[in-house]
Amino acid sequence: MKNIHLAVLPLLFLFSSCSEDSEAPTNNPTLIFNRADVRVNELSRDQMFNRLINHEISYYDTVFEKPKNLRAFKLRDVLELGYAINLDTIGNSTFTFLALDGFQDSATSVQANESGGYIAFEDLDVEGSDNREPVATENNNDPAPFYVVWINEDQTPEDGYPWPYQLYAIDKN
Repeated sequence: MKNIHLAVLPLLFLFSSCSEDSEAPTNNPTLIFNRADVRVNELSRDQMFNRLINHEISYYDTVFEKPKNLRAFKLRDVLELGYAINLDTIGNSTFTFLALDGFQDSATSVQANESGGYIAFEDLDVEGSDNREPVATENNNDPAPFYVVWINEDQTPEDGYPWPYQLYAIDKN
C-alpha cells in the first residue's frame, strides 16, 4: 500500500503543476519575430525591458479621440533587437504587424526607421501595469499585449502608418 501512495504523489504533483501553468495569466507577454512566415526570434516584455530603453510617451490618439500617455519601446529598437538588424543598413523591407484578432497592417523599413514609432505595453492613464483602456471600437477590444503607435502629427492611419492593437507577432519580408 505504501508503494501505491509513493507512485501517486509524483503524478499528483505533475498534474497540479501543469494545470497551474496552463491556467495562469501571462504577465510577461511575448512578441514573435518572423521572416517570411518562419519564426526567427521571440522576446518577452521583460527581455525587452531589460535590454531596451522604455519611454513615457504622450500623443493625441485618433482612435480614442483624446490625449493618451503610454509606456513604450521605440519601434526601431524593438525591430533591431528582434531581428538582429540595423535599420540604417537594410534594403527596402516590409514589416507586417499581426494582431490577435486577425488584423494585419504593414510599415516599410523607411517608416520603421523614422522617429515617432513606438510599441506600447502599458497605459499610464489606467491604474495597474496590466490594465488598459479598451479600444473604442464596436467590440471594445483590449489593446494588449502590445500595440503600435506613432506620436508625430503626420504619422496617422490616413498618412499610411499602421496602428495595430493586440500585436503578437511581426513578419519581415
